[in-house]
Amino acid sequence: MEKPLTHSIRSLRQAAAALRARRRAQGMTQKQLAETTGTAQSTISDIETGVVSVSLDVYLRLLEALGAELTVTGRMPDQDTN
Repeated sequence: MEKPLTHSIRSLRQAAAALRARRRAQGMTQKQLAETTGTAQSTISDIETGVVSVSLDVYLRLLEALGAELTVTGRMPDQDTN
């Protein structure tokens, strides 16, 4: 069984990188993700570069289209905050 991709997200930049990595791992283009979610491709690009922040609802819709989910865990005290 393949281990799922996991990302620690503590910033908009990290959220953008996680979304981009997941999309690429799925072999999906920004255009395909946009069409699947009813979001403009330019918005996907802006989200992935951290230019714009979106509502949690939009982010969850993007994750769902990518077969991913949001999980909240306790923070380890010695983890890097970057």
